[in-house]
Amino acid sequence: MTSTITATASLLPTATGQLSTQPPITQIIPILRATFSLLRTFLSQALRVVVALATPLLIFVPLISRLLAPVILVFHIVLDATVYTPYTIISNVAAALYPLYMFCGVACIFGAVLGILGRSLVTLSNNIIAPELPKATESLQALSMRPRKRRRKSSFTENS
Repeated sequence: MTSTITATASLLPTATGQLSTQPPITQIIPILRATFSLLRTFLSQALRVVVALATPLLIFVPLISRLLAPVILVFHIVLDATVYTPYTIISNVAAALYPLYMFCGVACIFGAVLGILGRSLVTLSNNIIAPELPKATESLQALSMRPRKRRRKSSFTENS
């Protein structure tokens, strides 16, 4: 009898058993927090080192910009003539023609919907008023099944 009591008691969860069954995400969060903190510290220190090393090079920036000024100016003129001006013209024309574009688009869509609706209503009314007779469709099919004889065109005309 005592053996059954101890066996059931060992199956009950204890306080230490509950601590070891925590979800794995709770164990990963402190590791991720420490990793991101270390990464942030490293990046901020690396940025300080790069700025400290690049500061003396800022003396050369005005000199380089003055030397490259003619190239930059030519590049700007070419870009203005080939990209900016055509883009401005096209966008202004599109803005001016937008009402006409919308009117024609709406008219085409409305015309297509009206035509489809009208055709379906006429077909429906024809089927209600005068349904097709089966004999007429059979005779039409028989006519269309006959092979047609084709005339050969001669390569020579009568006048030549």
